[in-house]
Amino acid sequence: MHVLIATDGSPASIEAARRAPTLLAGADHVTLCSVLSEVPGDDAGGFEGSVYSPGEQEQLWKQEMAEAGAELERTAAELGAARVDKRIAVGDVGGTICRLAAELGVDVIVVGSHGRSAISRVLLGSVSTQVVHHAPCPVLVVRSAPKE
Repeated sequence: MHVLIATDGSPASIEAARRAPTLLAGADHVTLCSVLSEVPGDDAGGFEGSVYSPGEQEQLWKQEMAEAGAELERTAAELGAARVDKRIAVGDVGGTICRLAAELGVDVIVVGSHGRSAISRVLLGSVSTQVVHHAPCPVLVVRSAPKE
């Protein structure tokens, strides 16, 4: 079974990754994905374009890629899967996860839920909700354990 686990390095996404192998016992191939939602500094200047020089933009991009790579490494460390691939993608987070799942032909997508209130979901949106509604395969949403 091929599983796509989306991670942003947050405790909720790492917890989802940690619990996924137990919940999906047949998983023998895991693809971890971190999605960057925008190119750093791309729209910082409004109509005139970026306020960053090309060198500054490149440095910001390298920093974002390094952080995404670190998120993937932290998440991979929690998995005991036989085969783990890591990918960094750029785009709308929910849409990119769904597109990647279709491209890879995964059997299931695993996402964590931050447990936001109904109001904040309406105002901020929910990646897990978008993925559930648009995924080409089943989606497992793993909710964080309640804080005590």
